[in-house]
Amino acid sequence: MNIRKTKKSDQLLQYLIQTEKYTSLKEIMSIFNISRRTAFNWLANVNESLTNQGLSEVENISKYGYRLMDTTRNKLKQPEEKTNLSNDNFQGLNRLERISEIFWLMVSGEGNVSINRLSEKFACSRNTVIKDLKFIEQEQPNVQIKNTSHGRKIAGDEREIRLAVYELLQKHNVVIQNHIKNLGYAWNDYYKLVVNSQKTLQIDFSENSLILLTYLLMFSCWRIKAGKVITNEKDYYWIAENTHGVLDTSEQMLKQTFVDGYYVGEIVFLSKVVLCSQVMNIDCVNVQLYETMGKIAEEITFRYEQLTGEQLANNFFTRTLCNHLYATYFRVRFGIPFSSNEVNEIKKKYPKLIRFTAIACEPLEIYLNMEIPDNEIALICLYFGSGRENEYSDIDGNDRFRQAALAEVLLVCSSGIGTSEMLYSELSKKYPLIKFSIPLEIRDLKEIFQLNYQAKLVVSTAQLTGDYPVPTIQVKAILTSHDQTLIESQFRKYLPLKLEHNGDVINNLMNIIERYADVHDEKNLRIGLNDFIYPKDVVSQENMDKPSLAELLSVKNIRVIKKTDNLSWREVLHWGCEILREQHIIEPRYESKIVDLINKYGPYMLISDKVFLAHAAPKQGSKSVGISMVLLDEPLTITAKDQTVNVSCLFVLSPGANHEHDRVLEELIEIARNQNRMSQLLNAKNRQDVRNVILSV
Repeated sequence: MNIRKTKKSDQLLQYLIQTEKYTSLKEIMSIFNISRRTAFNWLANVNESLTNQGLSEVENISKYGYRLMDTTRNKLKQPEEKTNLSNDNFQGLNRLERISEIFWLMVSGEGNVSINRLSEKFACSRNTVIKDLKFIEQEQPNVQIKNTSHGRKIAGDEREIRLAVYELLQKHNVVIQNHIKNLGYAWNDYYKLVVNSQKTLQIDFSENSLILLTYLLMFSCWRIKAGKVITNEKDYYWIAENTHGVLDTSEQMLKQTFVDGYYVGEIVFLSKVVLCSQVMNIDCVNVQLYETMGKIAEEITFRYEQLTGEQLANNFFTRTLCNHLYATYFRVRFGIPFSSNEVNEIKKKYPKLIRFTAIACEPLEIYLNMEIPDNEIALICLYFGSGRENEYSDIDGNDRFRQAALAEVLLVCSSGIGTSEMLYSELSKKYPLIKFSIPLEIRDLKEIFQLNYQAKLVVSTAQLTGDYPVPTIQVKAILTSHDQTLIESQFRKYLPLKLEHNGDVINNLMNIIERYADVHDEKNLRIGLNDFIYPKDVVSQENMDKPSLAELLSVKNIRVIKKTDNLSWREVLHWGCEILREQHIIEPRYESKIVDLINKYGPYMLISDKVFLAHAAPKQGSKSVGISMVLLDEPLTITAKDQTVNVSCLFVLSPGANHEHDRVLEELIEIARNQNRMSQLLNAKNRQDVRNVILSV
């Protein structure tokens, strides 16, 4: 029993080795699905093991949680860097680590990867191994797991194998990173090769992209030397015609790695990954693509502003969004998906922003003639989420560093996907008295700390290595409750006077309560604490207190037109506006403003195929929130600014003065993005049929 307990507690030790942040007791119980008593027993076993090795015990700080000392972690990490691990080293891994090790064993073709051998190696059941293999197949459907006389191995198209490894690298998979580092290649040499390529590529990669490309280049060289070569030359001529210097630079990078026997397909593959990487600046695309992407960025921003009533457009914002859209465009076009550990959290935390972003991004979908994947939409939504709150202006070069040097807290991100912008938005709103820097890259810190800086703290979404003159903390891009508690405690330590007006203490109280009691209803406990401490505050129900689409779009606000011969879009728009004007929801000038917007910007208000959302700003004749609808049995044409769309359903939306239309807009977009509901709506025969579709939301 003692041996079995020790092996199980090793799971906790491995977890503490991998994370540099404090982990609360509740998180330990949740991660390993164990009781409070078992968690303390595991911690005692870990401390006993560390003491026997002459190492410091687990650090336990009230309010923060548990964490290994840096010296202890560094010593324990050394054995993990060995390539050939014994069976003992494989035992005690968590599920993600075990699955990653199995995947690498199959990719590398090393050893016997049979179910029995894997079960013995990882000290787990055959059924667990089978589930792990099924998980790999589900997560990587484009690679094939093949049965051989020696067990399982990854087979199939080499390009898909490379992309599978690239996806794991994007998720910062430590197991895969360590294996690539141990292939026998000099990491620094390959990193310098990627860094130096930026000049000839005319690209400024994000720090995260530099690291990803280094790992992938090392892995690719290893595969090529093993005779695993990509021969697919698809898109070679497209890249040659639409970019300049990318193919040549990629070829030079391969030559400088001293790899022999590569094919043109390898050059094309590397070129595609380069173009799909996140960049801060890019100047290797032809003029036509450059101008087109700039216009698309402006149009997407404009559509989002019109949908939400937010004001985002400025040169800095548009340029930053445009740089991101290049990577999105190339990834969708070349079929190289973006993966991130944060994407699911973004989708969960910002569903409304994602729905609005999906509608706003239609110009890019039209240009690509393909639907943009959800992961890409989630990343783009970060820019809009941050843009609503930030106060950025056009800052370049030394001015950017000088402004950051005046900040009290430096915000850092390595990915270049807008996570630090969202972090800026969230923190600056929560702590209005603290002066935060504009979002920075890791490489910027060196420049800032050479100036007369004012920073007391660095908050980073990326792992920072090296010494800095001020304390640093690492948090997730989408803040967890643990991150929020850690940030709050550090701000109180280094900037106590700036928190005197901050009343957000609920998270801290929850952490204290959960240390001494089992909480069975966390949600209602939070509500109770909030009501007790802030009796005048009303717990936010977001848009649920705002009128719904079903409440506003009554039968009398719906009009069905059977004969559309000789009808103009102006007449149909007038009928929709007239319904709202008769109810004193809008003024007559509201209709005129909509017409002016269409004539000036074209029929941008198309939110789905054949569905048009006509609206203007609140101050342009909107008295209160309201909506009307005109349904046509045959589509009519709207032509403006050299653009033509066909419309069968026209909504007229009056937003009201204080975003009362938010819930209506969300529900309307939900219908527009649902093909089944859209089909029912467009095929409705009468007003009650329309009403039934609305009520189904």
